[in-house]
Amino acid sequence: MAIALKGFQEPLLAYAVERTKEVYAWPPTISEFLKLISTAYKAYGLSDPRSAYLEACACRVDPLTYKWSHPAVFFAGSEAGWYKLKSEEERVSWPLFEQSYLKVVDKVIAGERLVIPKVVMIEDKHTLSVKDLITKIAQDLSVEEDEIAPLLYYTQKTFGSGVRLRYREVSQKKLLEMGYKGELPA
Repeated sequence: MAIALKGFQEPLLAYAVERTKEVYAWPPTISEFLKLISTAYKAYGLSDPRSAYLEACACRVDPLTYKWSHPAVFFAGSEAGWYKLKSEEERVSWPLFEQSYLKVVDKVIAGERLVIPKVVMIEDKHTLSVKDLITKIAQDLSVEEDEIAPLLYYTQKTFGSGVRLRYREVSQKKLLEMGYKGELPA
């Protein structure tokens, strides 16, 4: 029996022993006792390791936005590696996840409160959209928007790149020649 119980945390075993006293008149078989340990996870609001593994593998979206049965599944999946859970064979990913999950379960049983980090969105603080900028410059110069739009093509290039900076310089010169005194956004 000791070999079958290897790896289970003491509080889970203690819970199962107490439940054994309530449920069985005689000592249970190993499989019956293991089923009681499985219910011990539920006492802490946790899934058993296998169910938690299947849940983690089923996550096909951003793990930070997924609706987890318990934060322990998220933290175990993070430690095991989301890419490995999605791409490796079960014989590789299951032991990694199980080991991680049991560590996290230890923390939960010890009273640690797990909180999944919130995704913080960064506000886009650009003052004008490209379309609004085209309209503003066209109105300032009293020309059609079609004449201005190609000059702002540089805004579609990667911010901070050399290509974007060169295109911006060319556009700034052309607009200056047309009489525009404003500064184009970087």
